[in-house]
Amino acid sequence: MRLLNDDVVVDRNDRAPMQLLCAGLPRCATSSMQAALESQYIGLTPCMHFAHIAPNADRGDTLLAALREKDTAPRQKLLHKLFDGFQATTDFPGSMLMDDLMDMYPDAKIVLNKRPGGGRRWEQSMKVLSWAGSPVYYTLCFLWKTDRNLSAMWFKILERCQSQLGLSADEVLTAKHYDAHNAWIHALAVKRGREVFEFEPQDGWESLCAFIGKEAPKDEPFPHRNDASEVRMISRILYARGLISWLVLGGVMFGTVRWFMKGQLF
Repeated sequence: MRLLNDDVVVDRNDRAPMQLLCAGLPRCATSSMQAALESQYIGLTPCMHFAHIAPNADRGDTLLAALREKDTAPRQKLLHKLFDGFQATTDFPGSMLMDDLMDMYPDAKIVLNKRPGGGRRWEQSMKVLSWAGSPVYYTLCFLWKTDRNLSAMWFKILERCQSQLGLSADEVLTAKHYDAHNAWIHALAVKRGREVFEFEPQDGWESLCAFIGKEAPKDEPFPHRNDASEVRMISRILYARGLISWLVLGGVMFGTVRWFMKGQLF
C-alpha cells in the first residue's frame, strides 16, 4: 500500500535529466498526476512522489539532511541523490524545493497542478494530513524510523514554507499559503525564463499531453487517486502499527525482567 511500502526501482547511476516538474502542493491531484505520468500514454516513469519517501528510511534521512542544509551546493548534491533516476516529480518534497529543482534540471517542463476550487478548498483538504504533525502520532509511532522521519519532515517543511513564502505561523496551511506558493512558482519560472503550464485534473488528458508532447488517449478517464478516505485509512494503519510495536516491546521487556528474576516477579 502507498506510503507503507515502496518497491520502485531506480537506477542511481542514471544521470539523465528529469523531464517534468509538477510544482503543485500536496492535495492538488498529485497522486493522480503520478498515475497519469507513469501511464503507458505518457511514460515518465518512475515519477518521484512522497509515497517513495515515507516508507524508505534512507530516503527520509537524505531528505531531512537536504531540508536542514543552508548552503545551495551541498543541498543540491543531496537532492541529486534523491531525484536522479526519476523522470518526473509531483507532490512533496519536489513541489516545495522547486527553486533547487528548476536549477538542477534546467530543461524540464514545469506543470503547476492546482486544486479545483482554489485555496479555500486546499486549506480544507490539508486537514486530512494534520495527523503527521500530531504529538500523539510522534509518540505512538516513535519506534519506527520512517515515522520519526515523517514527523520531522512535517515540521521542517512548514518551517521552510513559512520562510520562503513570507508567511506567518498562522498563515501556513491556509488559503494564503496556497496562493503564495503558486505565485512563488511563477516568480521562480519568470526569473529563469521558463514556461509554467497550469493544470487541474478536470482538464483531462488532452491539454497535459499537448504540453508534454504526447498523444492523448481517447475514451480513457484521467486517473483519480488518493482520496481523503485512503489517507485516513493509512493514518489508522500507522497508529495501529505503532501501538502494536509498543505492546510487543512491553511484552518483551516484561518477559526479560521476569526471566532474570527467575519467575519471582509475582
